[in-house]
Amino acid sequence: MDDLDYRPFPGERDDEFRAFMRYAFSPEEGPYDPEADDDDREHLAAYRGLFDGEDPVAVCGHHDFSLRIRGRDRDAAGLSAVASPPEHRRRGHIERLLRESLTEYRDDGVDFSVLWPFEYAFYRRYGWRTVSRYRWVKAPPEQLSFAADGSDAGDDDDEAGEFRRLDADDYDAAADLLAATADRRDFTMARTEAWWRERTLRGWKTDPFVYGFERDGRLRALLSYTFEERDDGDGRAMVVSDAVVADPAAWDLVFRFCRDHDSQVERVRLRLPVDVSVLDRVADPRAVTEEVRTGPMFRLVDAPAALEGLSPDPDLETAFTLAVDDPLVDWHDRPIRVTVAGGAVDAERVDADSAGDPDVTAGVGALSQLYAGYRGVDDLRAHAEFHVRGDDGGERGPALADDLAALCPPRRTFLREGF
Repeated sequence: MDDLDYRPFPGERDDEFRAFMRYAFSPEEGPYDPEADDDDREHLAAYRGLFDGEDPVAVCGHHDFSLRIRGRDRDAAGLSAVASPPEHRRRGHIERLLRESLTEYRDDGVDFSVLWPFEYAFYRRYGWRTVSRYRWVKAPPEQLSFAADGSDAGDDDDEAGEFRRLDADDYDAAADLLAATADRRDFTMARTEAWWRERTLRGWKTDPFVYGFERDGRLRALLSYTFEERDDGDGRAMVVSDAVVADPAAWDLVFRFCRDHDSQVERVRLRLPVDVSVLDRVADPRAVTEEVRTGPMFRLVDAPAALEGLSPDPDLETAFTLAVDDPLVDWHDRPIRVTVAGGAVDAERVDADSAGDPDVTAGVGALSQLYAGYRGVDDLRAHAEFHVRGDDGGERGPALADDLAALCPPRRTFLREGF
């Protein structure tokens, strides 16, 4: 494996990359035929490959974007399109590809990696962990009638606002709405104009309808949806894959819009933030199904660099030695001395022989969830690979655990974009 070369996938071999994607993710469509491909979209990922000479044995895509993490927009790397052809599987190529990808991110100064897993257990073994959940709601449209009278849109007064279909020219208005959302939920993406054009307004196989509610020249809600015909007894469904609102009261605008499709569909399916529910408002809760599902996965690329990006309360003062167990990369092998004072964090790798027993021992996945605010210290100490020295009865355990909780308090997280 040492003679394999990790490098950008040549642009002139794009058809070969697309053939990889077809076999990995849409094999039921048969072999990829470049002559039949009429996809003219701008692909936003930078493609990478692991090559044996000129023969690619594994491929992936890298997305560069900003996510709101702990109240600040931070550079993150979205990993996607991870695939290997059948003749090269079970040889450790994907593990090598993941390690090379993290190395590239670290060299570029990117401290965070996110992905949507094809299988959670697979990426867990390499240190990624769940970072957000979402609520999947399925309801007959008439069950959303509660929003018709409760909507703050008012009557049919022109000044009350209206829904209209959005297009590429609405990027600035949508960006303002997303920025307001980011103030309430971390992992909101700062979508670029290219992302709005190529990923929001266009779909992988079917382009969605994208509508927004506008009042006084400002968007207060938007939603993206498609229609799906089912043979499982549900009939036609309106599938809302994304919905964004300026404030909690504006959810009624989304629900009312969906209700108004009652003449077209038998079911509405909505992907919502985990803290948004309709069960207590519908006329018949038994007619509505709600499921909480896990979403994307996240991991720190370089723990010391990420920790130094925190902005703790200036009154918090603590110091501890952190040992990170990382199954994929070796730069976490040395312990980290963390000092918190004056509203800043200093994190420095130290020699293992002189560091002594670590105060905190954490798997990189558990540490990543704590950093993101997805899970708290007490939860991780009880149910994850996260140990604070003194947990067995020593004096420092509770005090240090409280310091860690103050350093990384829980946050609401919701990463809605697929990639």
